[in-house]
Amino acid sequence: MMQTGDLVMVTNSEEKQGRTKVTAVTNRLIWIEAPSEVSTLKTFILSENEHIQVYFFKEKGRLFGFEAEIVERQNDPLRGQRYAIRRPSEEKIEHVQRRQFLRVPQLLDVALHPRKKKFDPFTTVSLDLSAGGILILANHLPLELKDEIELTFLLPSDNGGTHTLDVVGELVRIDRREARYELAFQFTEIHDRSRELVLRHCYQAQMKNSRSGRNPFT
Repeated sequence: MMQTGDLVMVTNSEEKQGRTKVTAVTNRLIWIEAPSEVSTLKTFILSENEHIQVYFFKEKGRLFGFEAEIVERQNDPLRGQRYAIRRPSEEKIEHVQRRQFLRVPQLLDVALHPRKKKFDPFTTVSLDLSAGGILILANHLPLELKDEIELTFLLPSDNGGTHTLDVVGELVRIDRREARYELAFQFTEIHDRSRELVLRHCYQAQMKNSRSGRNPFT
């Protein structure tokens, strides 16, 4: 279940999607900060009795979600605006398929390094990216399904530079493409800050593709 300090994603009744953090957990309530919209980083307001969707990552990077209602709103002198939702029962928390999480085509430089299984490190490029995982292209197949490896990839930043992200991923799918392979990795270890950078990058890429008339999911 969620704990104080966990990164949380929320979608409100107007379909705004934002990131926030858990500030406190009691037997009855979960308190969260005011969410910042992923694409703009601007804080938006939630209303009492408003219904929202809540998403969080647990258990080796698996994505979970549940429906919630804002039951209380406070202006905390130290933390600013914060909101309370009822703590859900276990049966109301669902495992969310990662394809429901925004995924965009992305050509990024990626380096693969061994973690438990030994193989020669190699570099390649990604084909798509989401906050939950990455799809890469490989000329050979030194791995098997469920192998965990270390991945390093370069993510463009707003100022024209790059962010270097180090994550751990589990190989969850292998597709043969003539003489090459497409390898899908699910992130099992990723820092909250890195996840935020990927989320924002994916939403900005989606907006850019939408303005240019391209469908980011084809």
